[in-house]
Amino acid sequence: MKPEELRRSEYAYNKYKLLLIILILIAIAAGAILLGFHPPKNKDPHAVWFFSVLGAVFFGPLALLLVPKLFSRKPGLVISTAGVRLPNFPDQIIRWSDIRSFERFQSKGADSIVLHLDPAAAKALIRRGLAARLPEWFVGSRLKVGIPLHMLRGRSNAIFNEFAGVATEAFEAQWQALQEAGSIAEEEEDEVPEPGFDGARYPVFTYALLTVLVAVYTGELAFGVEASKAGSPSIRTLLVLGGTFRPSIVESGEWWRLFTAPFMHGGIVHLTSNCFCLWMAGMLFERLIGWRWFAAIFFASALGGSIASIWINDITAVGVGASGGIVGLFAAVIAGSIRFRSTPIAPSLQMGAIQILVPSLLPFLSAAKDGQAIDYAGHFGGAVTGAALSLLLLALWPRERPTPRFGAAAIAFSAAFVLIATGSLWPITNMRQFYVNDPMTNYFGGRYEQAATGFTALASQDPRTAPYYRLWHFMAQTRDGDLNAPADLRAAAGEIDQAAWPYPIYRLFLHELKPEELTAKAAGSNQICEATFYVGEWYLFAGATQEARRRFETALASCPATFIEYHGARGELSKLAAK
Repeated sequence: MKPEELRRSEYAYNKYKLLLIILILIAIAAGAILLGFHPPKNKDPHAVWFFSVLGAVFFGPLALLLVPKLFSRKPGLVISTAGVRLPNFPDQIIRWSDIRSFERFQSKGADSIVLHLDPAAAKALIRRGLAARLPEWFVGSRLKVGIPLHMLRGRSNAIFNEFAGVATEAFEAQWQALQEAGSIAEEEEDEVPEPGFDGARYPVFTYALLTVLVAVYTGELAFGVEASKAGSPSIRTLLVLGGTFRPSIVESGEWWRLFTAPFMHGGIVHLTSNCFCLWMAGMLFERLIGWRWFAAIFFASALGGSIASIWINDITAVGVGASGGIVGLFAAVIAGSIRFRSTPIAPSLQMGAIQILVPSLLPFLSAAKDGQAIDYAGHFGGAVTGAALSLLLLALWPRERPTPRFGAAAIAFSAAFVLIATGSLWPITNMRQFYVNDPMTNYFGGRYEQAATGFTALASQDPRTAPYYRLWHFMAQTRDGDLNAPADLRAAAGEIDQAAWPYPIYRLFLHELKPEELTAKAAGSNQICEATFYVGEWYLFAGATQEARRRFETALASCPATFIEYHGARGELSKLAAK
């Protein structure tokens, strides 16, 4: 004991808790690496490896930082009349005169004292080992030093009471000495002013966005092109109403999908979880930086998430959800907490953000249900965009301002995003109308009555294709169980040239020809492919599924892609595969 340390208490680490945390961190890092070697099916292995390395690089060093404390014989905290000693800064003492203030933060599973140090004294503190080689944002600022009471042996309340008692005595003695010397002066303020984080500023944009998300989801259910299942729109509904789909964006130029998909959701659970996380982000961040930049960060992160989703995910994936924008907000919270690192609000910002951000970026589970999966690529794109924009915002944020500058630019970007998404309602409406009225879509969607009506309308438009559309009208009637189907087909047969093709196909369905006789009457490859397809339909109506499948496969391989029979064969094979 040194002479100035007249009273001294030592508290050792709780080695059991340390070991448990280290094992959990190592398991997460090892799981991330294992995931890279065994990626989930239908996932881009390069993207999986990226996330795996990211998880290993983050959690691995955290475990290594705790290992020396596990095997160290030195105490985890020393309280004396001179100050405190911590293993973060070996062989150094943090004097009471170097501590500007302290407070205790308690939450579920955590209990810590946070010391706010004088900047000059903080610069003199030297870290050792691995902590000295890692960036300050990873190991924590020296201006704000944490004492994890929950990691020490002993009762946390008793340790804090002793700490507070000795600190109070030291502060009173220091104050008295200054009074006697007549040298009391105001301390120079070198920290960021306290943030405006109180009930006077409500997260207005957050509540408005929550309302919009719920309204859009209601629209998905009301205007879906297929019946919803358990309150969830179908994949085809999500595609038609504006979900991201790489072929549509890259090949068809439907880039507006990048702006519409973030407002959509794939199910009630998806919507509820995103709304809860958005509410948390608003309570944490919008009240600090204001609605203008909060909205801009959300929309920019949502756009970054949409781009990453179509770039990394499988080409057939349909992406929807506000997750990219929300994850971007939480990444921005962590980056933005740098500004408030010496204020009491920083720990609540960081802990609240990490609890959401870390699970959203680590794809240990390929949670898929009913063809849906978590879009980790979109989460990553949103996180990178949100963190980058937040760091740029910090660079442009004067210390004396309560909110960031360039609010007008933030509003302009958000307004452009919303205008593009709103303007996309026009192509979405046209696409939906075409889909709803398309008889082929209705036929393979099981809406046979609408399909029959649509085929009749098409038959009246062009006499050259009318005989084929009347055949499809008959097939839709048959599928729908319409007893008038044979009579209507016979009436349609009487209106076409009985010496020309496709009259023999009519005779097949009227039971006047057998399948092999129809094939014999076909002349040329085009008629043969048509005969093959309709023979498949004949077998399908008779219940001979395997024979029908074989004919459909042959028709798909032999019919030109512009023929209705080609699309019919592809549709029937898809339905058979689904069964």
